[in-house]
Amino acid sequence: MSANEDQEMELEALRSIYEGDESFRELSPVSFQYRIAEYISQATGSSRS
Repeated sequence: MSANEDQEMELEALRSIYEGDESFRELSPVSFQYRIAEYISQATGSSRS
């Protein structure tokens, strides 16, 4: 199997894994993005009498 065929199989697998996942985007045939949301909870301010 050639390197090009291996890459195509890996690309198909990647697309299959993330199919329907709104956080995953294929920007180009060699560039992908996966958005990870970070939730940070902070207590800000204080009550003073």
